[in-house]
Amino acid sequence: MSALSSEAIRQRLNAEDLSKRLIVSPLLDEASQAKPGQAAIDVRLGFDFGLVSPSRHGSIDEFGSGDTPLSLSTLYRKEFVPFGKNIVIHPHQFLLAQTLEYLRLPSDLMAYVVGRSTWGRLGLIVATAVGIHPGFAGSLTLELRNLGETPLTLYPGQTVAQLFFHRVENSKGEPSSEAAEHAQYTGTVDMVPRRLSDPLTATKLRKLISD
Repeated sequence: MSALSSEAIRQRLNAEDLSKRLIVSPLLDEASQAKPGQAAIDVRLGFDFGLVSPSRHGSIDEFGSGDTPLSLSTLYRKEFVPFGKNIVIHPHQFLLAQTLEYLRLPSDLMAYVVGRSTWGRLGLIVATAVGIHPGFAGSLTLELRNLGETPLTLYPGQTVAQLFFHRVENSKGEPSSEAAEHAQYTGTVDMVPRRLSDPLTATKLRKLISD
């Protein structure tokens, strides 16, 4: 499966056919974020971060609360960092971050998120739900982990990751309403996870565990 070149990415960003147009906005500098001769587009840190709070519930157990749903939001403390300010990620600390860019993929493209090697050599690992499905719309949530031994200062607007795009074979248009219903993060800009399992799987597992 071949990746789109930066030239092909720029063509998709400016496609007249809205069904084929790729949206990555705002682009602070299209030429530098989709460099000629490469096959990716850079994305930058946004303003919103999620810091993990010490758990008051022991282990995270999706089915350990009886009929009370597990609220993952209690595990995070949100923090807004404006332009010009910074946040420090300490050695072995984990936090969530959103991209500055809003992304919308057409139905015939998917993407992978890859951390930048420069940050990786300093110990900063940038992960996410690595595959981005066709039709996704929203800001990307990045999981950041400092595996190094030195604190790292992060600023909104810094380039931390890049997106590689691939064509989806036999695409049949926009995602169905059923697919959208089961896509936990489609169209969202909320970085905090809502659930661990999809509703159907959770219902079946809860029944098996309770029997």
